[in-house]
Amino acid sequence: MRNEMAMYALKPVVTLPDTLHHSKTMYQMRNIHKERSRDDHTEAVDKIVPDITEQVISFLKSPLPEYSLLEERQEKILAQLADLKKQVLILCNLLKQTNQTAVVDKSNESQDAVDVNFVINVNPKMVPYSTLALQRVWMDTDIRVQTYVHSSINEEVPPFDQSVSQFPRKNLIKLQLIWKDVADLELVTGLHGYTINGEINFLRYISRLISSHNYENSMCPENVNRIDSILDLCHSIHFQSTLKKKQELLSLLVDKLNNLSDETEPDIADIAVWSTIKQVFPKCPPILEKWFATCEKRFYQ
Repeated sequence: MRNEMAMYALKPVVTLPDTLHHSKTMYQMRNIHKERSRDDHTEAVDKIVPDITEQVISFLKSPLPEYSLLEERQEKILAQLADLKKQVLILCNLLKQTNQTAVVDKSNESQDAVDVNFVINVNPKMVPYSTLALQRVWMDTDIRVQTYVHSSINEEVPPFDQSVSQFPRKNLIKLQLIWKDVADLELVTGLHGYTINGEINFLRYISRLISSHNYENSMCPENVNRIDSILDLCHSIHFQSTLKKKQELLSLLVDKLNNLSDETEPDIADIAVWSTIKQVFPKCPPILEKWFATCEKRFYQ
C-alpha cells in the first residue's frame, strides 16, 4: 500500500515481474498494484453544484420570455376552469330542484280520486274540532260527517255541524262519528284491524291519504320536522296530569307556529294546536290570543 506505514514487512506470497509479457492488445490497462487512481469525484461534484446553483439563480432573476407566456396562459386556463365549475354547480342545482318539483307535481296529479269511509269513536268531552277545520281548509276534499250516539253515553252530546259542499270536489271522505265513552279518539281501520288512537294520529293518517295535503311531501325538510314536532307536542299535552305542565308544553309551540292571516294558508299543525287548545285549556293563553282568534275565524265561526 502507498504512503502507509506497517508495523512489520511481510514477504509477498507471489512476486510479479515488473513487466508482464503478453500478447498484443488494443490498449494497455494501468497496473492498479503500482498506481492508485488519482480521479477525485468530489472535486467534480463541488464544481458542478455551484454551476447549477448559479444557473438557477440566474434563471430566477431573468426568466425566459417563453416561461412567462406559459405562466400567463396557465393562469388564464385555471381561471376559465374555476368559472366553468361554478356554472356547472349552478346548473346542477337548478336541474335537481326542477326534477324534484316535477316528481312531486307528477305524484299529485297522477293520484286517483280518494273515496273512503271512516268510523271514529269520540268522547263528547273531547270534541274533534280538527274535523270542522279540515272541512273549511281542504277545498279539494268533501268531508261528510254523520253522527251517532253509543249506548254508553247518557248525557247530551255537543252539536257537530256537518258541512256538505255544494260544488263537486275531487276527493270524498265519509266520516261516521260515534259519540262513545272512550279515553281518546279511536279510528277503526277495519273489523279485525287495530284502532288508531288520538286525534293527532288521526290527522297524520288522514293527511297521508291525499298527496296534495301530505306535509311529508314538502320540499323543505325543516318544515316537515317543524310540523312533526308540533304534532308530537300536541299529542303529549293530552297525557299531562296538571294544567301547569300542559301550559309548559304549549309554550314550546309558540315559536314554531306560523303567523296566520287572511292571506296565508294554515297547515295541519295549526289545526292540531287550535283543536288542542279548545279541548284542553279553559282559556287561550295570552301569548296566543291573536293567533287563536285568527284560527277561530278561519276554522269555526
